[in-house]
Amino acid sequence: MAKSAGESPPGGAHDLVDGLASAWRHEMPEIDRVQLEMTRRVARLGVILQDRLQECLTPWGMTRADYSVINVLRSIGEPYELRPTDLHARTLLTSGGVSNVLNRLEKSGLIERERDTRDGRGYWVRLTPRGVEVAESTMRAWAAEQDVLYRDVTPELARTTSDALRQVLVAIGDLQPSAPKVREYASKADGPDAASA
Repeated sequence: MAKSAGESPPGGAHDLVDGLASAWRHEMPEIDRVQLEMTRRVARLGVILQDRLQECLTPWGMTRADYSVINVLRSIGEPYELRPTDLHARTLLTSGGVSNVLNRLEKSGLIERERDTRDGRGYWVRLTPRGVEVAESTMRAWAAEQDVLYRDVTPELARTTSDALRQVLVAIGDLQPSAPKVREYASKADGPDAASA
């Protein structure tokens, strides 16, 4: 059932989307759907989070895209490497966007690229030791920033919201990508640290 123009939302407080929805409800009542409110709220939260993340990354001189890539590489565990196609599948970046970010991160000394010996056309992207350190530092800083941002959001509300959003994403087809390819090393001596051993 659609919410009437003067009806108070749960909790009594109105957000920016309430005002927008009320205006459109008056102008075009035929498009008054709860899905539109959900879309606006998700988009609004996304804008707020992206702005706060960019501020959080300022001390490192990084972009949100840079953070996304090194965060994905760090999250998969040692040796912190993936193929560009797997990075593309796990970020919100186009393949061209991934390439631009990798160029920037390589110049900054945060990643290194290595030819795939089993596929001469491909290559692997791996965090350098400094890249691992920066990935962990930025993740801790962003977690601390979220503690501040969500200080009035209970863990129960966060869990309920997260679970509900997962259901929405799955319903519209945004599924977890297949497991990334893992590089096979002939022996421990052939691993990523062999050169420095």
